Amino acid sequence: MRRTRQHGFTLVELILVVSILGIITAIAVPTFLGQRKNARVVGDAKANAKVMQMMLEDRRADRGIYGPAGDYNWTNGDPVGTAATVLPAFTPKGSSKMNFVLHITNGGAAYTIEVSDPLYKSGATLFRTNQNGKDEEL
Repeated sequence: MRRTRQHGFTLVELILVVSILGIITAIAVPTFLGQRKNARVVGDAKANAKVMQMMLEDRRADRGIYGPAGDYNWTNGDPVGTAATVLPAFTPKGSSKMNFVLHITNGGAAYTIEVSDPLYKSGATLFRTNQNGKDEEL
């Protein structure tokens, strides 16, 4: 009787391939999820900063200046001190409560907006923009 050889993979080969796929998955999935979160948080920061920019441009069109020189803060999305007098209708949108700092300089002719999220990247600045539309994703 003649023996025929069966074609296929051995158990060791299958275990090796499955373990390699498991290692690759263990590395790739957390990286992918981190990038998704980063894109969402930075996207919210950009969108809210652009809304603030549009409101400032409307204010300048009406009054000739962006506002009195100074620093205006929104902490966890809520205005602090005199911030509500500069942009009374600004309410950030999105799932996170971000911090915004509006620096108005040059007698009200220039500004910089900085956005940070206290729950993301230790509260470091995520996004910065100014009256010229120069955007910096940090």
